[in-house]
Amino acid sequence: MMMGDNDDDGNVVVEMPQVGKPLPNGWVSFDEEEFLVFWVCNTSHAAYNMYTCPMARMNDGLFHVLIVRSSCSRLRLLQMLLKLDSGGHIDCDLCEVIDCVAYQLEPLSNVSYNVLDGELLEDGIVQARFILGGAQLFCGEK
Repeated sequence: MMMGDNDDDGNVVVEMPQVGKPLPNGWVSFDEEEFLVFWVCNTSHAAYNMYTCPMARMNDGLFHVLIVRSSCSRLRLLQMLLKLDSGGHIDCDLCEVIDCVAYQLEPLSNVSYNVLDGELLEDGIVQARFILGGAQLFCGEK
């Protein structure tokens, strides 16, 4: 995961790694870690009743990575998931939140289950970076 540096205009500069190559300087790596949950959020709600990431704001310029490691018991994981509607899972001691501007997820095996917005992804490396101003929202009266 990468926090990035700012250029003269205040935009975050991120050197994205080539897939299969070593990570550039400044990236944080979790080598050989096993996760039950690796959930990348850039909005506060994953659905109308899932307050996944209470600290996320539309213009904060960050990915918020929610991590639950494999040492978490099924009971503790269930207790955490039951708090998704209120955002209370964030306060659980086994739920870590890491803020970054880019990430790369490299599954340790070919039997991992990865989804993006509910769609199953093929096995392999997933990476993304935040693009400041990459989307514009227009609102008006009805």
